[in-house]
Amino acid sequence: MTKPEERFHTKITTQMPDMGTAPLPIEPYISAEFFEKEREKIFRRAWLEVARGEELPNPGDYVVREIEVLKTAVLLVRGDDGVVRGFHNVCTHRGMAVAICDKGHAKGFICNFHGWTYDLEGRLKGMPGEEYFPNLDRADYGLRPLATDTWNGFVFVHWEPEPKMGLREFLGDMATQLDEYPFARFNHIARYSARVKANWKTFIDAFHEAYHVMMVHRHTVPDACAGQENPYGLLSSARIYGPHHSGSVWVNPAHTPTPSETLAWKYGMSFAPGDMVDLPGLNPDNSPNWWFDINVFFPNFFIDVGPGWYFTYNFWPVSVDESTWEMNIYQLDAESAGQKFAQEHTKVLLRDILYEDLSTLEFAQKAMGSGVLKHLPLSEMEIAVRHQLHTVQEWVNRP
Repeated sequence: MTKPEERFHTKITTQMPDMGTAPLPIEPYISAEFFEKEREKIFRRAWLEVARGEELPNPGDYVVREIEVLKTAVLLVRGDDGVVRGFHNVCTHRGMAVAICDKGHAKGFICNFHGWTYDLEGRLKGMPGEEYFPNLDRADYGLRPLATDTWNGFVFVHWEPEPKMGLREFLGDMATQLDEYPFARFNHIARYSARVKANWKTFIDAFHEAYHVMMVHRHTVPDACAGQENPYGLLSSARIYGPHHSGSVWVNPAHTPTPSETLAWKYGMSFAPGDMVDLPGLNPDNSPNWWFDINVFFPNFFIDVGPGWYFTYNFWPVSVDESTWEMNIYQLDAESAGQKFAQEHTKVLLRDILYEDLSTLEFAQKAMGSGVLKHLPLSEMEIAVRHQLHTVQEWVNRP
């Protein structure tokens, strides 16, 4: 009689593509030629999350997003009809930016170079000396649009004005899993950002597996997601939705809370392991000993959801070995001083955890670039890392 398998395994609850088991190649992380293919075949062909709708609450509100991998700045503006539209922040006359602040409110946009003016829908409305442009039709010189759409308050853009696939179809069952999550009930409480000398995939790979927690986060959350039953921090369950994926982080039922965690959970909800809050969209596989879900929207956007909080990551490539990153944290409204304290606990704990995460990235990138490493051996514990590169390679190899 064979002895039952005692090792902890991640439960896969969707169909899994054949991704092989071989070590990952180094080239996609260090090759400038591969990076240019990613720019053309991934970032100019995928829907990209760029803002929350609450950032533009009123007609005329706008924000500008510099997207270096697209070599453009995107101007998002809410029109008088309430629709958020995206344009390249470029005057169609000589290329000057039409919005020179990162955000603001406007009735229209005036180019500070020669004074061409545009309305909130991007139409060219005026041009000084128009009589000296005898063959120019204003209708041909509106602001250049990007396809723009919104899901659950998240604003996405697409490089192509008329992409072959709409946003909802692109997000697929990854969005379905979170359709009912009450994002609108949450308030923005903090933003962190960094610019790091690491490939964007190296950056992402540090954030969607929990194998590293017992070592990298041994000072902040040492026993949070590893324990006697699951000593190496495997995910409880994982789901693959086309190019996207989702994993549920196991929590150690024997976790010993620190005094500050205990106090935070006494009055509110914290990122630290604590009580369960019943919200739709959480823990989709009803995994026992659940902490939170890591939801990865290909190619570069995360929504991690937990009991009473969620946060997002945007990983933006700058070059083959440099990336920028932004984190936004949201929590349910604080209705008391105690709940406010719990929110502060979340902000500070996540700040410390993120410092630890960021400490590994440039070492890893430097090692891959040195030629010392020839490949990256992966385990079952790093299934999300394998799926991310599998998808990247699939997209890059498309016609």
